[in-house]
Amino acid sequence: MRRFRQTATSSVHVVRGVLKDYAWGAVDGLARWSGSATGAPQAELWFGAHPAGASPVVVGPDAGRTLAELPEHAGMPLVKLLAASTPLSLQVHPDAERAAHGWAAQQDRPPETWLYADDAEKREMLVALTAFDVHVGWRDPAAAAEVFARAGAPEALVDTVATADRRDAVRAVLALTPDECARIEPRLVAAATAAGWSSSAVSALARVAATYPADPGVLVAVLLDHSVLAPGEGVAVPAGVVHSYVVGLAVEVMTSSDNVLRLGLTPKAIAVDEALSAVRTDRQPVSLGGFVGEVLDPEGMPFDLVIADQPVRVGAGTHRIVLALHGVTTVRVDGADVVTLGEGQAAIAAPAEGDLLVEPDGSAVVVTGDV
Repeated sequence: MRRFRQTATSSVHVVRGVLKDYAWGAVDGLARWSGSATGAPQAELWFGAHPAGASPVVVGPDAGRTLAELPEHAGMPLVKLLAASTPLSLQVHPDAERAAHGWAAQQDRPPETWLYADDAEKREMLVALTAFDVHVGWRDPAAAAEVFARAGAPEALVDTVATADRRDAVRAVLALTPDECARIEPRLVAAATAAGWSSSAVSALARVAATYPADPGVLVAVLLDHSVLAPGEGVAVPAGVVHSYVVGLAVEVMTSSDNVLRLGLTPKAIAVDEALSAVRTDRQPVSLGGFVGEVLDPEGMPFDLVIADQPVRVGAGTHRIVLALHGVTTVRVDGADVVTLGEGQAAIAAPAEGDLLVEPDGSAVVVTGDV
């Protein structure tokens, strides 16, 4: 049973997550933390102040308000639980300059045509809770070209994939005619097998192809590197890095932005030119971690994360999010006030709040974010 307790004097906010039912989500995949089985996809559970899914406060004098209405939490990271049963879109997040420009440029257009959800850069880190397949960053060009050659792609495309800028390689793949795509796509899995890809990489490509038949994005997936994250392992994805998460359960932490520019593998709006213009070839994904209790603090990310199964002390001066993952978690504020969280509840502490002592009876996600 989910439960919480908060002392009357504590100004740390206890919240519940906001459930997103995107089609790629696992059916009832987040029910343990959302508090209810819906019989429908449960893709993401948001904990943060982003207006597209601001968490509601569930106890205390601010109960009924959301974190977006409380100015002390402005700029806090957005934390999500994510349950993917089918591959997510091929996507890239814009950097700060492009997000600000794109947001401003669309204001005179009908909102239903907007590509930008806000004016902020989106940087994110994903940490696996179960084995989690990801396509992120670029595969070695020669290895990708070999697969296209074995699948019977035109020689000019194979040469482009092997030698050109990755943005030009994506453009060349997406410039294939529907007939050419229909001829090449069914051969890709066998071609990847013959080229010596790992069984997990072949399986991930097969899953993408089975989920999105006749989508040219399947061919773009060949250009992306693949890995399987073990529980506790993660990847930091800077703005400008193309990626597609494939399947698994994970926790994400990101800057408070929902900007996504898509290249394929989705029924949502695809904006190839805008997405490719957002690609940053000077940025790379960073592999992280490997065990419970390790603080993941990648360079260039304005937050850190630890999955704690032992007491953790977190100092004041940053945004802090404590999410009860397994079992009950107790949070002590300045050594006195006490907040007790059930699974799927989070304690949110603004920078001005005192030190926290987090005591999980199981495990908790602890995130701090720069001010």
